Amino acid sequence: MHADLSRRHEDVLAIIIKEYIETAEPVGSRLVAKRLDLSSATIRNVMADLEDTGFITHPHTSAGRVPTDKGYHYYINTLMRVRKVNEDTVRIISEQYRLAMRSLEGILETTSHLISNLTNYVGISLYPEYQKIYMDGASHIIEQPEFKDFAKIHSLLKYMEEKSDILRLLNDDFSTDGLTIHIGRELRVSNLSDCSIVTRGYRVKGKLSGRLGVIGPKRMLYDKVIPTIEVLAETVSGILDEIEV
Repeated sequence: MHADLSRRHEDVLAIIIKEYIETAEPVGSRLVAKRLDLSSATIRNVMADLEDTGFITHPHTSAGRVPTDKGYHYYINTLMRVRKVNEDTVRIISEQYRLAMRSLEGILETTSHLISNLTNYVGISLYPEYQKIYMDGASHIIEQPEFKDFAKIHSLLKYMEEKSDILRLLNDDFSTDGLTIHIGRELRVSNLSDCSIVTRGYRVKGKLSGRLGVIGPKRMLYDKVIPTIEVLAETVSGILDEIEV
């Protein structure tokens, strides 16, 4: 549980996180001060407080600040406004499932592809009972600026190739159909320290059976990803109720 922040501290944290998600560049006090119409000195003091309490950090090569795993969680749980899934997206989802094979494999393969296309991250669909995992969109990881380093992206892609590792990684989540968000070092895998994984459970014939979600950078668009995953999980549960698995 994170301690509550003052309104001013929350405003500063929200700006830093939103700006960093958009630009992947450390955020300086001057930009924040301009957004809030406050002095740079005031903002520097607030940023120092946020750094002392572990919500942001100070990269060695920049005077700006970036969010920590703790900062992202506070933003997601307290500050973020979740976007509503628009009608065009709902239509695309419906059309894709209408064209999908009416089998567990076809539905899960379509789901991972849909997740990747709708979020521009890696889409995953897991059915642990049969050790099945479908993954789509690994190329989206390469497009993210934090993975410019060849050695880093190579080790990450190598890890994702071992799909059984993903099943083991998310093993503790299979007991709930609720949303789970693992950020950075919480994943306890060095290759994924710059990533987040967001998943949600789905059901087959009313029984909790697997999870679907995304792998992306820590600065992913959580306000878009979360409602998309929620809608897809409910849709998949409904479809799998109607077919033989």
